[in-house]
Amino acid sequence: MELNFELKNISEKHKSTLRRIAEKEWGANLVVSLGKTYEINSLKGWVAVCHNKVIGFVSYCIENDECEIIALYSEIEDKGVGTALINKVISFAKNNNCKRIKLITTNDNIRSIAFYQKRGFTIANINIDGIRKAREIKPQIPLVGNNGIPIRDEIEFEIKLK
Repeated sequence: MELNFELKNISEKHKSTLRRIAEKEWGANLVVSLGKTYEINSLKGWVAVCHNKVIGFVSYCIENDECEIIALYSEIEDKGVGTALINKVISFAKNNNCKRIKLITTNDNIRSIAFYQKRGFTIANINIDGIRKAREIKPQIPLVGNNGIPIRDEIEFEIKLK
């Protein structure tokens, strides 16, 4: 069954929904990426909307000529929501002369690791034990994650655009 949704710019009306999703899914409205802290509901990005309900979102920031995906969420998996959101960022980054798109995930997140690689991202770096420092900022990060794997390392993925 096909899922009909549309992508819209994150607007003020979406911010409380994004905060609620972030707190439910990740324990706080914060993302810690390589020591930097971001409030998810204060970033730019897009939401996937189906029947007036947010079913996914992607947020990003651009620094110099790099676009970093800070958060990606899809309530419904395997229906193209995450892929559409990623493709939107790729198109936007290309149109804004970014040389690279990067993102961070954790070593336990096997499903995301596969997802990103299938969409053209490659591993650029592994920050061994980087989550220990992130927990100092965001203590809500669990010790053990998906599939019973201890959460320790930050894996940086990239797509080079130029």
